[in-house]
Amino acid sequence: MKSSKKTKIISIILIVFVVITIAVLVIMFNIYDKPKNIIKILSDHVDLQIKDFIYTEVGEANSKWEVKAKNAKYIKKQNLALFDRVKIKLTTSEGKIFIMTGDKGQMLTDKKDIQIKGNVVIVSDTGDRFSTDYLNFNNAEKKAYTDAPVTMENKRMKIKGTGLTLYINTGELNLSSLVKAKIN
Repeated sequence: MKSSKKTKIISIILIVFVVITIAVLVIMFNIYDKPKNIIKILSDHVDLQIKDFIYTEVGEANSKWEVKAKNAKYIKKQNLALFDRVKIKLTTSEGKIFIMTGDKGQMLTDKKDIQIKGNVVIVSDTGDRFSTDYLNFNNAEKKAYTDAPVTMENKRMKIKGTGLTLYINTGELNLSSLVKAKIN
């Protein structure tokens, strides 16, 4: 009778050992087989983050916005979109095209007011090229402006000054101060 009791104990120990071994193997395979970085946790303030962002909007009288950015973040409470390496193409209702680029940008999404910072360049379809450190765009007034140093270049001339106001719809351009021009 002792051998049958011994056999039962050895059988129970073997069964427990096999169950524990299987459990350890299942746990190990589940840990190492999980995909990494399924979701990137965003800060408490960001509602949405998008890589390779593209946004297009057709507005009044067929004016059109196209915003592209390497990364975009949206903060709903502030109606604010933040952009990295931003490119904005604006086609006015008169058919004029302006392309604005910069390192960083932000847009108040309810007003469509924009600020671009860092290596800012504006190129028009007529060949005018503006460069500055930062630029603001007021959508209601259709006005781009800055009080930073600005360089404007085209085939005919190169103008440097401090401060710029450009009315997109009319094409009116004002340089505020310290204006120097070189005509080719």
